[in-house]
Amino acid sequence: AEIKPAFVQNRCYARSQWDAQIRQLCRENDALYQGFSLLTANATELQKPGIAGIAKRLGCTMPQLVFRFALQLGMMPLTGTSSEKHMGADLASYGLELNPSDMAVVEQIALGN
Repeated sequence: AEIKPAFVQNRCYARSQWDAQIRQLCRENDALYQGFSLLTANATELQKPGIAGIAKRLGCTMPQLVFRFALQLGMMPLTGTSSEKHMGADLASYGLELNPSDMAVVEQIALGN
Protein backbone atom coordinates (compact mmCIF):
# COMPACT_ATOMS: atom_id res chain seq x y z
CA ALA A 1 0.00 0.00 0.00
CA GLU A 2 1.13 3.49 -0.73
CA ILE A 3 -0.21 4.71 2.60
CA LYS A 4 0.33 2.31 5.48
CA PRO A 5 -2.55 1.82 7.92
CA ALA A 6 -2.01 3.45 11.31
CA PHE A 7 -4.60 1.32 13.12
CA VAL A 8 -5.90 -2.23 12.99
CA GLN A 9 -9.30 -2.82 14.59
CA ASN A 10 -10.13 -6.43 15.25
CA ARG A 11 -12.50 -8.53 17.32
CA CYS A 12 -10.13 -9.91 19.90
CA TYR A 13 -10.38 -13.44 21.26
CA ALA A 14 -8.61 -14.93 24.27
CA ARG A 15 -8.41 -18.24 22.39
CA SER A 16 -5.95 -16.62 19.94
CA GLN A 17 -3.97 -15.32 22.92
CA TRP A 18 -5.63 -11.98 22.39
CA ASP A 19 -4.61 -11.82 18.71
CA ALA A 20 -0.92 -12.27 19.48
CA GLN A 21 0.12 -12.71 15.84
CA ILE A 22 -1.79 -9.68 14.61
CA ARG A 23 -0.53 -7.54 17.51
CA GLN A 24 3.03 -8.60 16.60
CA LEU A 25 2.45 -7.64 12.97
CA CYS A 26 1.15 -4.26 14.14
CA ARG A 27 4.25 -3.68 16.30
CA GLU A 28 6.53 -4.58 13.40
CA ASN A 29 4.73 -2.10 11.15
CA ASP A 30 4.18 0.77 13.60
CA ALA A 31 0.41 0.33 13.63
CA LEU A 32 -1.76 0.54 16.74
CA TYR A 33 -3.83 -2.56 17.45
CA GLN A 34 -7.35 -1.68 18.62
CA GLY A 35 -9.21 -4.60 20.13
CA PHE A 36 -12.98 -4.67 20.35
CA SER A 37 -15.44 -7.10 21.92
CA LEU A 38 -12.86 -7.84 24.60
CA LEU A 39 -15.63 -8.65 27.06
CA THR A 40 -18.43 -10.09 24.93
CA ALA A 41 -16.21 -12.23 22.67
CA ASN A 42 -14.56 -13.77 25.72
CA ALA A 43 -17.47 -14.15 28.12
CA THR A 44 -16.80 -17.84 28.80
CA GLU A 45 -13.08 -17.43 29.39
CA LEU A 46 -13.61 -14.41 31.64
CA GLN A 47 -15.74 -16.46 34.03
CA LYS A 48 -12.77 -18.59 35.04
CA PRO A 49 -11.58 -18.37 38.66
CA GLY A 50 -8.17 -16.93 37.78
CA ILE A 51 -9.76 -13.73 36.47
CA ALA A 52 -12.06 -13.35 39.46
CA GLY A 53 -9.17 -13.90 41.86
CA ILE A 54 -7.04 -11.18 40.29
CA ALA A 55 -9.94 -8.72 40.17
CA LYS A 56 -10.76 -9.40 43.81
CA ARG A 57 -7.13 -8.94 44.89
CA LEU A 58 -6.86 -5.65 42.98
CA GLY A 59 -10.29 -4.43 44.08
CA CYS A 60 -11.44 -3.85 40.52
CA THR A 61 -14.14 -5.12 38.20
CA MET A 62 -13.55 -7.78 35.58
CA PRO A 63 -13.95 -5.22 32.75
CA GLN A 64 -11.37 -2.96 34.41
CA LEU A 65 -8.99 -5.90 34.67
CA VAL A 66 -9.44 -6.81 31.01
CA PHE A 67 -9.01 -3.22 29.83
CA ARG A 68 -5.85 -2.83 31.93
CA PHE A 69 -4.51 -6.10 30.58
CA ALA A 70 -5.11 -4.84 27.03
CA LEU A 71 -3.36 -1.55 27.74
CA GLN A 72 -0.33 -3.27 29.21
CA LEU A 73 -0.12 -5.48 26.11
CA GLY A 74 0.09 -2.34 24.01
CA MET A 75 -3.46 -2.69 22.74
CA MET A 76 -6.00 0.10 22.66
CA PRO A 77 -9.20 -1.40 24.05
CA LEU A 78 -12.31 -0.18 22.27
CA THR A 79 -15.48 -0.02 24.28
CA GLY A 80 -18.80 1.64 23.77
CA THR A 81 -21.21 2.95 26.33
CA SER A 82 -23.71 5.75 26.70
CA SER A 83 -23.40 5.57 30.48
CA GLU A 84 -21.18 8.14 32.14
CA LYS A 85 -20.85 5.79 35.13
CA HIS A 86 -19.64 2.90 32.95
CA MET A 87 -17.19 5.11 31.09
CA GLY A 88 -15.77 6.36 34.39
CA ALA A 89 -15.38 2.79 35.59
CA ASP A 90 -13.69 1.79 32.32
CA LEU A 91 -11.27 4.70 32.51
CA ALA A 92 -10.34 3.71 36.06
CA SER A 93 -8.41 0.84 34.48
CA TYR A 94 -5.62 3.36 33.81
CA GLY A 95 -5.02 3.47 37.57
CA LEU A 96 -4.33 -0.26 37.81
CA GLU A 97 -1.11 -2.16 37.28
CA LEU A 98 -0.95 -5.90 36.61
CA ASN A 99 2.13 -7.84 37.63
CA PRO A 100 3.74 -10.34 35.23
CA SER A 101 1.91 -13.25 36.86
CA ASP A 102 -1.46 -11.53 36.43
CA MET A 103 -0.65 -10.80 32.80
CA ALA A 104 0.24 -14.45 32.17
CA VAL A 105 -3.00 -15.68 33.76
CA VAL A 106 -5.14 -13.40 31.59
CA GLU A 107 -3.12 -14.00 28.44
CA GLN A 108 -3.43 -17.76 28.80
CA ILE A 109 -6.95 -17.91 30.24
CA ALA A 110 -8.31 -19.74 27.18
CA LEU A 111 -5.70 -22.47 27.64
CA GLY A 112 -7.33 -23.54 30.89
CA ASN A 113 -5.08 -21.72 33.37
